[in-house]
Amino acid sequence: MILSTFEANELRCLVDLAVTPHPTLNLITGNNGTGKSSILEAIQCLATGHTFRTRRPRELITHNAPSLRLTAKFYDERSEREYRVGCERHRDGGVHFRLNFEDIKSQAEIARLMPVKVLSPESHQLIQDGPEERRRFLDWGLFHVKPQFMSVWGQYKRSLSQRNQLLRDNATDKDIDTWNSPLVAAGLELHQSRAEFVSLLNTALQSRWRVLDEVFHVELSYRPGWDEKNSLENTLTNNIIHHRRMKTTTDGPHRAELSIKVDGKPGKQVLSRGQQKTLVYVLHLSQLDVLKDAGIASPMVLCDDLSSELDENHTNYLVDQLHTLKSQLFITGVDLSVLSGRSCEEFRMHGGMLQNGL
Repeated sequence: MILSTFEANELRCLVDLAVTPHPTLNLITGNNGTGKSSILEAIQCLATGHTFRTRRPRELITHNAPSLRLTAKFYDERSEREYRVGCERHRDGGVHFRLNFEDIKSQAEIARLMPVKVLSPESHQLIQDGPEERRRFLDWGLFHVKPQFMSVWGQYKRSLSQRNQLLRDNATDKDIDTWNSPLVAAGLELHQSRAEFVSLLNTALQSRWRVLDEVFHVELSYRPGWDEKNSLENTLTNNIIHHRRMKTTTDGPHRAELSIKVDGKPGKQVLSRGQQKTLVYVLHLSQLDVLKDAGIASPMVLCDDLSSELDENHTNYLVDQLHTLKSQLFITGVDLSVLSGRSCEEFRMHGGMLQNGL
């Protein structure tokens, strides 16, 4: 998938941005605080409704502006189709989406057509932070690989919300049990999809890790969020007293964990910050391998402040591998001279304005 034009109005310091990107590599430089990262945020916000800096899109609206507006044109090489998408978000919470000049109800329609992968200075949180970050990583891949995933996840969340409300209301066991069946049905399907995806991801990771010739062994494993010695249905029934005491359902796929082990130990315990960065980028590349094998359009990849995250060798390795996957790249940094010899479009941000050339 290739972004051919992009416009952003009233997003952070981007008052009136218009850019025609290079189909493979775009380098965006500038001093700190000039708005480099805001360009990546704008692209991600159009595709997903949030950014790597905030999950509250209203925070992106320029000060004193009533709304922000994002528009783009992109080309899907698989279907040989061109798409036009747009989004307008208002400070009062209103939102308006358009696809090929027609109104649409859900941003998910844009997200599926316009996959975006973000690599930022916070990417190491995939290893350092709690299981929620890793579940989000898995579910991003599943959203693109399995068209029914969002529907199943939505069913699970609705059932979980209803059951938790009954727990908070001290409802009878009979009333609570009425939500066990739909919760279990959606939960098991969700668990199965995640387990299959982790298996594919682990295979791709091993292949990439061998190429890097690192001295330690990395392995992924998946825990479903309940004791696998018992069924999820029996777990919900047997743990009802604990759930009542906690006033929430503490067992299920919403508590699942993707474990990243290095030589049998948790990665965050044994890896240096630099090693964590390298492993995280390889994990993202492995995820893109899985999507490619599934016939999914290559996502745009947004790399924020890449030069501060990786040394020269790993920077070039990452860009080379992303080129192999035919991903369109947008890379920001104070100094990207290590990449400027490649075929690319070079931009420089200054005071919220984008200028061609480094």
